[in-house]
Amino acid sequence: MRIFSFISTPNRLRRWFLVLLVGIITLASYWVLEIIRSRTIESKQAERTRPDYYAENFNFVKMLPNGQSKYRVEGAKLVHYQNDDHADVTLPIIVNLDPSQPFVTARSERGVIKNISRRAESEIHLYDKVVIDQPKTEKSDHLQLNTDYLLVYPDKEMMETHLPVQIIANDTVTTGIGMTANNATRDINILSQVHSIIPPSTSTSSKK
Repeated sequence: MRIFSFISTPNRLRRWFLVLLVGIITLASYWVLEIIRSRTIESKQAERTRPDYYAENFNFVKMLPNGQSKYRVEGAKLVHYQNDDHADVTLPIIVNLDPSQPFVTARSERGVIKNISRRAESEIHLYDKVVIDQPKTEKSDHLQLNTDYLLVYPDKEMMETHLPVQIIANDTVTTGIGMTANNATRDINILSQVHSIIPPSTSTSSKK
């Protein structure tokens, strides 16, 4: 028995060594594959979040089914991201061109356009020094709206914000928190903390 143990011990050591070597090789292979897989995933993620095109001093027009222009969006720079079809815009300007609706211009320091190329309805988020301007016409007074954020649905001619707003209509100044507006129906609703400053009316009478 002693001779058998003495002779078989090296064999067992060699077998254990082979098993250990195979285990090390297996772990090393798994580690290498994990590194390759993680780098592939990171590369794909980076590719998806990388801009696919950009434009400077851009100008595009949305058309109505009858061939008339509905609205125009322009800006200093547009950077488009394919992964979620949004575009970052510098100095965006939105101009309503529908002849049946009041002429309105919206502008801000920066913006984000969502669903810019898909069939879904576009959303335009305007940020920082947002100004909406509607010039005076025979049917409406001059109107200006100021806020720091505005969500515009140009296809529906609707917009909204949850931030403070200031609306200047001729000499009347109205402020409040939150707003919804519909350019098609010309309705503006300030949601809370409404405060208006109305100048006193002036009248002149001639003395006989």
